[in-house]
Amino acid sequence: MTGWPTVHVSHFQAMLLFALIVSAAFGVLGRRRLQDRLKYAAWSFLLFLLVAVAIGWAMYPASR
Repeated sequence: MTGWPTVHVSHFQAMLLFALIVSAAFGVLGRRRLQDRLKYAAWSFLLFLLVAVAIGWAMYPASR
């Protein structure tokens, strides 16, 4: 028995997956109408990406 297959993802792919799952949950839990849910999920997804890229850009000088 070899166990579970391994999946290798980059940091960026992991961030995209996290942002997608959490913003979908925010959309479902945060609003009542379907149109409002979709807008809220899309907006939170974009904000997750924006903040993550900004934090990564701010931390880049410390990695050198």
